[in-house]
Amino acid sequence: MSLVSVQHAPAARPIPVPTGWAVAARQLRSVKILFPFIVLVAIWWAIQAAGNFPDRVLVSPQRVFDTMVLLISRGVIAEYVSTSLKIIGIATAISIVVGVPIGFAVGANRYAARSLEGFLRFLQGVSGIAWLPLIIIWFGFTHATTLAVVVYTLIVPIIFNTMIGTRAIPEHYGLALRSLGAGRLRLITDVYLPGALPSIVVGLRLGMGYGWRALIAAEMLVRQGGLGDLIFGARTSGQIDRIIGGMIIIGTLYLLIDRLLVQPIENLTIARWGVLRK
Repeated sequence: MSLVSVQHAPAARPIPVPTGWAVAARQLRSVKILFPFIVLVAIWWAIQAAGNFPDRVLVSPQRVFDTMVLLISRGVIAEYVSTSLKIIGIATAISIVVGVPIGFAVGANRYAARSLEGFLRFLQGVSGIAWLPLIIIWFGFTHATTLAVVVYTLIVPIIFNTMIGTRAIPEHYGLALRSLGAGRLRLITDVYLPGALPSIVVGLRLGMGYGWRALIAAEMLVRQGGLGDLIFGARTSGQIDRIIGGMIIIGTLYLLIDRLLVQPIENLTIARWGVLRK
């Protein structure tokens, strides 16, 4: 007769329930985040009320809010927002799929990295907006022009930071893996990608910031939809409420993209690969 030892699983730890102080601390942090915006709106309201400006110069926050509610209820804002988000999403996907492999290829070769570092810095200095007149001549006033400008603005920081991250990996890591018979694909997945991933995320975050501004500027000139088209079109008819409301939506959308998509990726990378912040 065999005896089977039964091991009791450790008792589950009770899930901590937030106390009143913890809830209050969370609410206080939320107020701190919103406080600068509240102050800005208060200053705006005071200036508009004290100066008695005409609507063609400055409108009140209440007027902007009412206009935005009206445009949202009619589906106008959703149409412009979807156009901008679609372009920035496609541009980001293209830039990652193309830029990261190029950055690995350049960073893995010390001679290529030295030769192309200055060239990549040069491209970073020539913003996507500077390319806009030339690209308009090539592609016309189409979505392809806007997409090309945003891809250029996004892909250069991704390539550059991927190259820098790859160059920062100690060479003996790759040599050790090669001595065990690993191929180039194994080197990329086990050495280059983990080692360069924090730098890639930094490049993505920088590229998203530059790309978002280039997107708005391109939409202003191309006039094929998007938030840039919204505020530039409102300029022709002097609709200050639409212009300011569009600016608020542009800033809010970028903040949401950064906080809900880019920052969680960065935090996951930091936690996974041991890069700590203080």
